[in-house]
Amino acid sequence: MNPVPDHCTRALAKAQRNSVDTSGAIAIAHTRDGGADLYLLVYPDRLELASTGTLMRAGAGRERIPLTAVTSVTAHRGLLRSRIDIETGGHTVSFGTDRPTAPYLADLIQQRLTGAPAPDNTALLHHLTELHAAGLLTDEEYATKRDNLLKPPS
Repeated sequence: MNPVPDHCTRALAKAQRNSVDTSGAIAIAHTRDGGADLYLLVYPDRLELASTGTLMRAGAGRERIPLTAVTSVTAHRGLLRSRIDIETGGHTVSFGTDRPTAPYLADLIQQRLTGAPAPDNTALLHHLTELHAAGLLTDEEYATKRDNLLKPPS
């Protein structure tokens, strides 16, 4: 498994600033679409797409995709941005992200599909500590995020 991309660390901080519940997620990606913040959260047993909605929070919500419904996952790398396509029995969910994150998430989801153990969050914890040391996270935010990362998957 490749090291955790910086994008995932920043996405975790942004999600929690936007009150998106990230408890138990082993990876998070972020994108914007039509003024809404969109998140792809990878859990040991499912994927979740979360939206904060637009300016007036229209369209906010969360969609669960059980891993048992995922038939394939593919990363497509572009010049500037990449995307991950998740196939669920004839339906494709596409999620745009930065270049290193799409293959990272595709590998991680593929591992979850094959029953591989959850990744070691050491690199993510290191990045979280750096964000805290740089003053980008309060003590309370840091403690909450650290505890979420250290919790065993449910």
